[in-house]
Amino acid sequence: MSFYMAATRKHNKSLIVTGRNVSPALEKALDGLGHTDGTIEKIPASIAAFSSGESFAELFFGDEDQYDQNAEKLKGANLIIVQSVSAPVADSAMELLLAVTTAKRYGAASVTAVMPFAAFARQDREFERRFASVAAEDFAKLLKAAGADQIVTVDLHSKAAEAFYKKHFGADKAHFLGTAQLAAEKLAGKTGDKTKIVIGAPDGADKPHDRGQARAAAVAKAAGLPEKGALFKIWKEHTGINATKINRFEGDVAGKDCIVIDDMTDSGGTLKNAARILKKNGAKTVTCYVTHGLFSGNALERLVTDKIAGGSYTIDRLAVSDTAPDVLKKLERLKAQYPGLEKRVTVLSTADLIADKIKSLHSAEQKPQAQKTNGLKRG
Repeated sequence: MSFYMAATRKHNKSLIVTGRNVSPALEKALDGLGHTDGTIEKIPASIAAFSSGESFAELFFGDEDQYDQNAEKLKGANLIIVQSVSAPVADSAMELLLAVTTAKRYGAASVTAVMPFAAFARQDREFERRFASVAAEDFAKLLKAAGADQIVTVDLHSKAAEAFYKKHFGADKAHFLGTAQLAAEKLAGKTGDKTKIVIGAPDGADKPHDRGQARAAAVAKAAGLPEKGALFKIWKEHTGINATKINRFEGDVAGKDCIVIDDMTDSGGTLKNAARILKKNGAKTVTCYVTHGLFSGNALERLVTDKIAGGSYTIDRLAVSDTAPDVLKKLERLKAQYPGLEKRVTVLSTADLIADKIKSLHSAEQKPQAQKTNGLKRG
């Protein structure tokens, strides 16, 4: 298991560390930054585990002969550490924290934690008459205490979770990327009558200012769909800890291609229920776009093989991003088991989205120094 970095020298370059939980596409995009941008230099680093299972992080791993030069590179550097905090969540979280503390311990001036997926965001509030963790805030506090100066993440689950990162890092140091444009670009490329496309979230219509509802509306607008009749709405209620049922539906979906937009899928139950109610109301096809495909256990297999009465698939097509890299392995196994699945399931890469943000942050780090240099010249 290894980390990779892109380095800084005399504050002019940035170090980019990638953990083991990074998609191949993002790894390649970050490699490209090092090859095309002369202010980013790639250097090795590694994480490992002792026999006890304890995580371990070492920068410049395997480059001990260049210790003095590497120490100079690290001193005062701006480090950008990329690690999805997805399965295995506890290991991924600890590895990220250790990478942050190690960078600061050996002289990095600043550290940015880039989490394509940030776990714990669903634990974003206290409950009446219960003593439960609010891990969304707790993890933000841990990252800050470890030495992280700013964070970047994609489609964070809730506004409450965002508020915790803004609280502990500052609004200007907490960066939240969205994938609505990725889905919109796919839809915009569709040929045919766009009045036959209807978009919605799998739940949340019962919540004022629901993020899922807003995301679905944003995708519809960005894809150029007609304002009237372009959205469906679903209300649901919880019947248990991980169980829900739909109690209300609105939308004209008969004979139409329906698009379900969701930020995260774990058990897959919410998506399946939404697809079933759409098919029940006459939907021609159902396509689901999911940012974070966690798919615990065999949830992915259950979701893509579920069928309605008559034998057709409940979900005709599924598009999932690569923010939680474990889904890529699961997909490969299922494609071998179910011939033809590759035609129904696609992966949307967030590599360019994240790499562009990293490049933007790197460029922003250069501006203050350039201004200072110009000032010295004038003086």
